[in-house]
Amino acid sequence: MDKQTTLVASWFGTSFTSLIFSLILLMHLSTAKYTPVVSHDFKLYSALPAQNTVVSDAIVHTDARAKIIEDFFLGYKSVLTDYANEFIKVADKYQLDWRLLPAIAMQESNGGKRVIANSYNPFGYGIYGNNVRKFPSWEEAIQRVGQALREDYVNLGLKTPEEIMTKYTPPSLGKDGAWAKGVRSFMLELQ
Repeated sequence: MDKQTTLVASWFGTSFTSLIFSLILLMHLSTAKYTPVVSHDFKLYSALPAQNTVVSDAIVHTDARAKIIEDFFLGYKSVLTDYANEFIKVADKYQLDWRLLPAIAMQESNGGKRVIANSYNPFGYGIYGNNVRKFPSWEEAIQRVGQALREDYVNLGLKTPEEIMTKYTPPSLGKDGAWAKGVRSFMLELQ
């Protein structure tokens, strides 16, 4: 026999043997009796949540600006930490950049830590020479200086720290704009 005939004969022999074995196994399996195991403790998909779970697609919107200001002042151990909401309320009322008043307070008094006794004036507002403007509380200072910034500065076109500096603290112009640079730096920190 040649090699090709041997190969064909072995293929047919193997195929025939596999077919007979498969038929016998199939007949055996079809006649075998299986007793299914029934367990009443089994729970399909037991990791699913309880049926009383409610899924909602509602988005809760909250204003983080006050928290940012609070954390900012807290980081500097400022006495103004508890007035973060007041800064936001005044900024919104007078349509000011919400970072402007806290930044001025940091630049002028290190967040209220360096103020004239009993002045409650962390902004250095109206303080020049012997003139000292005092307020009865931190809230009143925030309110009045916010209003003044809107009416006496922003409404006149002075909107950026550099523009505000020309009227708020003119001596800083000769110091290479140090006041505006400081305010701008604190505003960037508040972003």
